[in-house]
Amino acid sequence: MSEHSVSWIDPHIHFFALDEGDYNWLKPANAPFWPDKKAIAKHTTEHTLYCASLGQLEGFVHIEAGYDNERPWREIAFLERHCTLPFRSVGCIDLTGNKVGSHIDKLNKYNSVRGLRHILDDEAEALLRTPKVKWGLRHMASQDFSFDAQLNLADSNAVRALLNVLEQTPSLKVAINHAAIAPMDANSLGFKTWQQNIRYLSETEQVAFKFSGLEMQERCWQWQRASAIFERLLHTVGADRMMFASNFPLCKWRMPYAVLWRGFVAMTTSLSETQKAALLSVNAKRWYDIA
Repeated sequence: MSEHSVSWIDPHIHFFALDEGDYNWLKPANAPFWPDKKAIAKHTTEHTLYCASLGQLEGFVHIEAGYDNERPWREIAFLERHCTLPFRSVGCIDLTGNKVGSHIDKLNKYNSVRGLRHILDDEAEALLRTPKVKWGLRHMASQDFSFDAQLNLADSNAVRALLNVLEQTPSLKVAINHAAIAPMDANSLGFKTWQQNIRYLSETEQVAFKFSGLEMQERCWQWQRASAIFERLLHTVGADRMMFASNFPLCKWRMPYAVLWRGFVAMTTSLSETQKAALLSVNAKRWYDIA
């Protein structure tokens, strides 16, 4: 497989319709206060993404990007009006809100929605132990939605809370975002804890992992570190539980989009054609039911 001829499905991208949506997090006065936020706070569409892929993109999964967190279906409606490539969407859901059930039901009326996201981050343990949140996740699973989870898997208390949720809700599927926020130092105790917790989660057979978002921890990450994380993840969970993903357009902080994917392909040199296809498109297609 030539890295210049390969195509892919990207299961973690964001569009910004700045003239239509709220995107409060992208405004300079609001958190997060990243000094380089201005570089990504630009009108970003399917056309932008396809051009950046040099025509190699087959399809994608749009992850909610803050278009309207109070009425998350507005972002989905926007996507379904404008997108022409094969795609699915992961909508915003406030698992702590009073309207979580009705919002899930409303989002279920949209053809593209296959999953939902509430960013857990440092609140992961507390949220996942909250009865309202656990109810919302059960209701999500009852509608055949998966949950896109963003949390630090070196936090064993948060992982135990997630394992408890998975045990109580065996129909819930969880996609762990951004390489499970791997600790920077591969020789650290935190990294060993991270790897062990990934093993615990993978044993449930309810969890998949996106290899994405390295720039969220280190803007100038190096391929050597990326490869070390990739190898540990691959060794721990196997190619059938992983998906390459970009976090576009945030990935552009580090390098052009097509260069990132060429790097992903280069990391699969020693793998079988079946494993390569799984990582580049097949797993994303199956997990998110992309036609």
